[in-house]
Amino acid sequence: MDPRTPSSIVLVTVVVLAIVSAIASRPTAADLPTLRDNGDASRTVSWALNDGQGLALQDIDLQDGSAELPWLARTIDWTQPGDFAENGTLDENLGFDSAGIFLRADLSNHAAGGDFASGSPWTYADGASGNVTAAWDAASETGRFRHASASTETLWDGLDSTTGWEATASAGSVVGIRQIDTGQQEGTGMLELNFSLGTEPGSYAAARRIAPVDWSSVDRLVLWVLAVDVSPPLTFNVTASVGGSIHGSTPHPLVRGWQEIVVDLEELGPIRENLQDVKFQVNGVDVPTTLVYFDDVRIANLKAFDEAAAVNQTVMKANATSAAMGSATLSFDWVLVNASGVGRVESTVRLGGPSGIFEAPLSPSSLGHWSRFLADVSSGTASAGSYDLSFSVRVVLSNTSASSVDLRVDNVTLSFPNRHNGTYLSRPVSLGMESEFLAVSWTALLPPSTSVRLLIRSGNDSGPEAGEWSPWEERTSPGRTSTSLPPGRYFQLRTELGTTNASTTPILGRFALETRHRSSLGSIESDLFAPPLDVPFLRWRSIRAASNGTPATSIRLFVGNGSYWTAVPADGNLSTFGERTIRWRAELATASGLETPELDRVDLVYEYLGDVTHVRIEPAGTVTVRSGDWVAFSATAYDAGEHPIGGTLFQWVTDDPTGRILNNGSYQAGTPGLRNVTAFAVGTGVYGTVQVNVSAVAVPPSSPGGAAEIPYLPFALLALAIGAVAYVGYEIAARRMFATEDVFLISREGRLILHNTRRLRADRDEDILAGMLTATVAFIRDSFREENGDLRSFRFAGKTILVERGEDIYVAAIYSGRVPTWADRDLRAFVRDIEDRFGLDLAVWSGAAEDLPGLRKLSDRFVSRARYRSWFRSHAG
Repeated sequence: MDPRTPSSIVLVTVVVLAIVSAIASRPTAADLPTLRDNGDASRTVSWALNDGQGLALQDIDLQDGSAELPWLARTIDWTQPGDFAENGTLDENLGFDSAGIFLRADLSNHAAGGDFASGSPWTYADGASGNVTAAWDAASETGRFRHASASTETLWDGLDSTTGWEATASAGSVVGIRQIDTGQQEGTGMLELNFSLGTEPGSYAAARRIAPVDWSSVDRLVLWVLAVDVSPPLTFNVTASVGGSIHGSTPHPLVRGWQEIVVDLEELGPIRENLQDVKFQVNGVDVPTTLVYFDDVRIANLKAFDEAAAVNQTVMKANATSAAMGSATLSFDWVLVNASGVGRVESTVRLGGPSGIFEAPLSPSSLGHWSRFLADVSSGTASAGSYDLSFSVRVVLSNTSASSVDLRVDNVTLSFPNRHNGTYLSRPVSLGMESEFLAVSWTALLPPSTSVRLLIRSGNDSGPEAGEWSPWEERTSPGRTSTSLPPGRYFQLRTELGTTNASTTPILGRFALETRHRSSLGSIESDLFAPPLDVPFLRWRSIRAASNGTPATSIRLFVGNGSYWTAVPADGNLSTFGERTIRWRAELATASGLETPELDRVDLVYEYLGDVTHVRIEPAGTVTVRSGDWVAFSATAYDAGEHPIGGTLFQWVTDDPTGRILNNGSYQAGTPGLRNVTAFAVGTGVYGTVQVNVSAVAVPPSSPGGAAEIPYLPFALLALAIGAVAYVGYEIAARRMFATEDVFLISREGRLILHNTRRLRADRDEDILAGMLTATVAFIRDSFREENGDLRSFRFAGKTILVERGEDIYVAAIYSGRVPTWADRDLRAFVRDIEDRFGLDLAVWSGAAEDLPGLRKLSDRFVSRARYRSWFRSHAG
C-alpha cells in the first residue's frame, strides 16, 4: 500500500494542472499584449512593439521592435523663375522670364529704321552715271539696289541664205558654203562652211562678203559660231581691206559647239564706212575636212561702266563697351534677286568709327533666296562716338546685251548687348525643422562660352554671418547629385551666371533640394484591454514606457476607456484610475527634425487578490503575560501584495504545555517561559507566529507575626491536606489517562514517510489529522533552523505534539492527556532505532513504502505501549 496521503496526491495533481495550464496559455510571439505575474499579487501587461497588431498607429513607424517618428520627405522645388525672385535677390546684371534666369542684355537696336518700314533715316546714293541706283522700296519695305539697261545689238545678217556670200580659202586649202535650215540659232537657216586647211601657216577658209560694208556707226560685231570639230585647233576672226590694207580682229579660239563671239570692230581701224573684202575667217593648219556654221550676225555698240550705289546712316553710340566678343553684333537679311548681263556685282557692308572699321563682302548662296548676315563687331565698336553704317553695291559691266541687277537689304540690327556676369543669392530659407539634405537637382541651358556655378550651404540660424554655417558646396554641371551638406534648419542658394561672349547668356531653369526630417508628432493607441477573470481584479497600479530619447524628444502617456483620455503623471501612478478595462495612448514628439524618441514597450501593472502568503497576528511583537491570564489574539491573512484576505479561517496552536488556545485566538498562558502562539490559515499551510513571555504568578510575602497570628490557620491546613490528597490522585489518574495516539515519520525534505495511529477509525478525524500534519511540517521548518537535536513541542487542538529530529528524518508523536517526563526519552530512543535499522535506506529513499520493510512494525511498538523499549538495543550484543 502506498503510504502517500490523499492530500499529497491532490497537491501533485494541482501542480501538474497548473503547469499544463501555464504551457497552454503561454502567448505566442505575435500576441498582444502579454501577461507576466510579478510574484507580489500583481501582473504586468506588456505591449511589445514588433508589429501593429492590437495597436492604432498614426504617424508612427515600427523599426526593429521600437516605435519611432517616421522620416518625412520634403522637396524644395523652384520650378518657376518667380520662385527664385521670391526667395532672394538678382543683381543688376540678371533678369528672368518664363524660360529662367539669364544675363541681362541691352537689346535695343542702334540701327534706326532697320526694318525699312520707312525710308528714313537712311541715306541713298546712286552711282556716278546713274547706272546703279539705291532707294527705299515702299512695296517690299527694303533698301533696294538696282541696275537695268537694254541691249545695243541690231541684226545685221540672219544668214538665212547664202546670198551676198562666197567661199574663199588660202592656197592649199579647200572650202565651200551652203545654207542649212536646221539647228540654226535664229531665223530660218544658217551658213555652213565646209573646208579643209593646208599645211602652211596662215591657212584659212572663209565666207567672204561680196559687197562693201559700212560699220562706221558701231564698234562691235556679235555672231554665233558652231564648230563641229576643233582638233586640230581652230580660231575665228574678222578681216577687211581698208584702203588697200588688210586689217583683222583678234582671233577667238573655237570650241566644239555653239559659242557667241564678240568682235571688236575698232580693231579694223577707225575708218569703217567702206570696208572691202570682209571675211568671216576660220584659221588653222593641216585641218582635214570639217564643218563650221555661222548664224545670227549682229552689230552693236559696247556698254561699259564700273559704278557703285550706297545706303547708309550715322549711328551715335553713347557708351563705351567691351571689345570682347559678343559686346556688339551686326545682323541683317539680304537677297540678290538677279544679276544678268553684267561682268561683276560686288556687295559690301561697312561699319566704321572711332574704334576702327568693320567691312565684309556679301556672297549669295543662290539667286532669289534671302540670307542672314550675323557678325560680331565688338572690337571695332568699343568706343563711344559716331559710326557710319553703310551698304554698297558695285556693278562692273562691258557688253552689248541687256543687263540687270536687283539686291535688297532688310531687318538691319546693330546691338550692343553689353552682358556682364551676374549673381543670384537667396536669403536663408527656413525648412521649419532641422533636416537632412539628400540631393540637389537643377537645370540650365549652357551655350558655348557660358557657365553657371551653383553653390549651396546649410545652417541652423537665420543669420549666416553668425558663422554657424557650412562651407559652400559647389556644382557646375546640371543634373541630380547627392549632397554631403550637414543637417540644418536653413539652406542658402547662390548661383553665378557667366559668359565670355556678351551676346550669349546661360539660362538657369529649375532648382530642387531633396530633404527629410522626422515627423514632429505621432501617436499609438492600444485596443481596450480587460484583465483575465481567473483572479479577482483589485486596481491598476502603474504604467511605464520602456523608451529611449534625447532632451529634444518626449513621450506622453494617457489612459482611458475609449471615450476619454487622462494624462498619466510623471511617476506613472494609476491609483486614481478606477475602471477595470483600460486603453493607453502614447504621444511621441520631437523638437528636432533629426531625433526621435524610441518606444520599445509599454507595461501596465494591475493588482489582484492572490493566495495567502503570510499571516500577521495582533498584538505583534513579544507579548508578556502572567501564567493563567488570557490574551485575545487576532489573525489576518495577506497575499504577496499585502492585500488582506477577508473570510480566512484560522486554526490556532501553541507550544505552551499547559496553556490553552481557543479557535477565536484567545490564549490562556500556562507554563512560564518564552512560548509561541501560531495561527494557521486553514487549507493553505500558511501560518503566523507571535511570541509570548509567560511569567510565574507572584507569591505574596509571609506576615512577620507567625502562624499564631493567622486567625484561620487550622482551616487553611485542612484545605492544604485535602489538596495534597487530590494532587496525588490527579497524578495517578493523569498517568493512566496518557496515551500515544499518532506518530508521523517525515523526511528532511518535508515528505510524509509513514503515519501510524492507535485509533481504530482514524479516517473519522481526517480533517484534524491533515491539520496536525500541516502544522507539524510548518513547525519543523520554523523551529529546526539551527543544527541541534533539541526536542521541540507544541500544542494543537488540545493535543501535545513532540518533535524529534534525526539524521535523515523527523518524528512527531501526538499525545493525549498529560505527557509524562519520560516521553521525550522514549521518542529519542525510537528515532535512534529507526536510523540504526533504516538509516542507509532513508538517505536514498525514493518514496515507495516497500523500500522500508519492517518500518511499520517498528512504529507499532511505539504507539501501542505506554513506554517504548528499544528492541534493537535490548538484543544487541
